[in-house]
Amino acid sequence: MGRPNLTLLPLSTAVTMLGRWIAPHIPLKLLHPHEKILEAELLAVALLQKLYNVPYPSRWWRFLKLNHFPDFPSEPQARIRLARLTPVVQQLATEVQFVDFIAIDSEPLLVSTFKRAPRCKFHGARHGFSTTGPVYGFKLHGWCTLKWQDCKIRDPSRK
Repeated sequence: MGRPNLTLLPLSTAVTMLGRWIAPHIPLKLLHPHEKILEAELLAVALLQKLYNVPYPSRWWRFLKLNHFPDFPSEPQARIRLARLTPVVQQLATEVQFVDFIAIDSEPLLVSTFKRAPRCKFHGARHGFSTTGPVYGFKLHGWCTLKWQDCKIRDPSRK
């Protein structure tokens, strides 16, 4: 069974489900049980903000505090605690599972025009060439997987 679409679930259920998934990944030194909201729930709320495409964290926090979770801490306190949890988010975002097949494609991600590149302040951006000509920016790699267990293709020679 696949993962549920968290945007279709009630908000409290989605926060609980995401919190249970995130909790084992948080190091003990970052846990503060005396706080009003657990670290896993705090990360879950931040992820749900991205899933719901809410652009302003302050409005998202005010909406949650007024309508769903009145016992949440203040928004500045939550922001400070989220900053401490950044390594956990990075670890979860880069976690890779074993896959049988991966399709990878890459394309240039432009930062600025080629002639304005010397004045550009993006760290890590490089000069390069593509089919469209000289570029200045990053190389974007997109990849997708195909889970062979989910395929329903049968070999006609096997009965």
